[in-house]
Amino acid sequence: MHHPLFEERSGRAAAEQVRQSLEFALQAASQAEKRLREGIEALPQGIVFLDEEGRYILWNEKYAEIYSRSADLLKPGVKLIDALRTGLERGDYPDATGREEEWLAERLERLMEPGTRHEQWLSNGRCIMIEERKIEGCGTIGIRVDITDLKQKEENYRLLFERNPLPMLVYDAKSGLIRSANEAASAFFGYSQDQLAGLPASVLFPEVLKSQAREMLAADHSDTDNCWKMLRRDGSSIEAVITTRLSQLESYAETIVSIFDITERRRIEQQLTHMARHDELTGLANRAFCREHLHEALDNAGPGDTVTIALVDLDHFKAINETYGYRFGDSLLTEAASRMLKEIPPDTLLSRIGGDEFAIVFRHSSITQAELVAKAIIGTLSEPFFVCGHVIHIGATIGLASSPRDSRDAETLARYADLALYTAKGEQRGTCRSFETQMNTAAQEKSQLEKDLRVGLRQGELEVHYQPLVNLSTGEIECYEALLRWNHPTRGLVPPDVFVQIAEEMGLIDQIGRFVLHQACTDAIGWPRHVKVAVNVSPLQFRSGNLLSTVINALSSSGLSADRLELEITEAVLMEQGPRPAAIIRNLRAFGIGISLDDFGTGYSSLSYLLNYPFTKIKIDKSFIRNLHNEASSRAVIRAVIGLGRSLGLTVAAEGVENEIERDYLREEGCTQGQGYLFGKPKPPGGLIALHSRAA
Repeated sequence: MHHPLFEERSGRAAAEQVRQSLEFALQAASQAEKRLREGIEALPQGIVFLDEEGRYILWNEKYAEIYSRSADLLKPGVKLIDALRTGLERGDYPDATGREEEWLAERLERLMEPGTRHEQWLSNGRCIMIEERKIEGCGTIGIRVDITDLKQKEENYRLLFERNPLPMLVYDAKSGLIRSANEAASAFFGYSQDQLAGLPASVLFPEVLKSQAREMLAADHSDTDNCWKMLRRDGSSIEAVITTRLSQLESYAETIVSIFDITERRRIEQQLTHMARHDELTGLANRAFCREHLHEALDNAGPGDTVTIALVDLDHFKAINETYGYRFGDSLLTEAASRMLKEIPPDTLLSRIGGDEFAIVFRHSSITQAELVAKAIIGTLSEPFFVCGHVIHIGATIGLASSPRDSRDAETLARYADLALYTAKGEQRGTCRSFETQMNTAAQEKSQLEKDLRVGLRQGELEVHYQPLVNLSTGEIECYEALLRWNHPTRGLVPPDVFVQIAEEMGLIDQIGRFVLHQACTDAIGWPRHVKVAVNVSPLQFRSGNLLSTVINALSSSGLSADRLELEITEAVLMEQGPRPAAIIRNLRAFGIGISLDDFGTGYSSLSYLLNYPFTKIKIDKSFIRNLHNEASSRAVIRAVIGLGRSLGLTVAAEGVENEIERDYLREEGCTQGQGYLFGKPKPPGGLIALHSRAA
């Protein structure tokens, strides 16, 4: 018989052994679960374990990342079908929209009988490949793979193949059959896409090429210089370039075949070549072709041959373009080109080298013949144009240069023709001029003058001189006109009519205008309080839009009151299109600044301008003063202008008064002010003191 104490000890030992075994088993299970988790976390796919009832047991981080919008539903014990139902309510599955219950039933069916793959689109635009497998007695294991990038590549490939304008085929090298073809291939060969699919590729080649074609289609081939003869369904043949690229598609090796119709390519190449050398609008040769042709003509010219280039510039074309629009201008250019083509000899090249600029290269014409053609072109372009129901008048100015008389170099010859054109435009539009040596000298002198002007402006060579405007009744000086002078270190004083135009062409007129305004206002501070200062303003200063701020800055920095400043403008300012000039003039007057209309009587619409703008003074142009002794019409104009100014309450000033007879006549007619050498020549600021004393 066992002692009770012994039995008790034996029972405790057995219990301890069971406890230790259970603890060991739990540790082993925990370790196994840890290793399982580590293993599935290391996988790039989303992994999920479901029990036999479809409840969540375990999943990895990738799975939670894929279903990030439903991550809050991922809890052990939650049924997958319940999570899916909540996801449907949230709109996580766009494919289920409008058929939620049907979609859920299909998904549940796949879950209960797994084994096949299917795709699932999520609301974030991702596409997930799902594969689920039953594990006997352990539920279901599911794999989720994000195949969005793969789907995009497939779609790109499909679009690239199906919508490619080039005929393309997919060729099975093993069977020799065409697997598929795009629409372009169907149209190209005359078969439907279904007819091409499954067709032996050899059918597309003549018998003599079948063997070579089979080798070519089974290899990477990119020989674009080799043409293949191919057959259409109707039996007609074509020349084509074929390129192939080997690939692997599902269970067979494929060849992507691209077919280029050489006929079309050659047509396009010829078209591109033509476009590169011709003007799209008129069909004429373009600048590049003209330059090439001129070089060739000079290189191939014989000892007695004359080569002439004529540059044609259409007159008034810019204004017509701005008035009627570019379509109208294009029609005009086309008609002008057509007229010129009718006037030139057969072996002569007409080119359009710019907007409204044309060039003509004569190869076998004398200088005289070229000049006669140029005059004929001016004549035909002077005839009225009928465009879109409008009658338009333009015209043309032409400059010519010839080889070997002027130069044998193509670039030099073109430059000389341009100088001749520039001279003709400056002298009289609607004419033609041949190059003369002095034109080049003048151009070089102008170029040097441009360089000197930049230096002079930087080094302070520009000065402001002043010419008085005198009250004709009292003889008192009432105003000085600021006149710009350039004291060139070697040329001496350069006249404004020489360098102001150059400054405008160089874009320096704004900078020079600021200088004159600031200097004139600063100098005027030292004059008697009743003496004003008048400053001429260029149309380009109005166009830039900075004039108002420039004037205000000049007054502020000098301390001159606004009522002592007059701005002289010409009709050219008022002819600018748009509301800007009028707005600027009215703003200037609002500050108390006087506005004077210079050269009155020489424009087209001076009377209407007086009514529409707030002028304070009009200046009678000196041409009328110069002729008042000899021409009754000049005296009539002077009398009319003075009467008009008086009736409008304007000061009337006469320019160019050089003798007492002119002064007395103007005074008797009631002219307010006079300006001219009789009262004083333009002087620097320091020379005005004596002038003040003499006037007093």
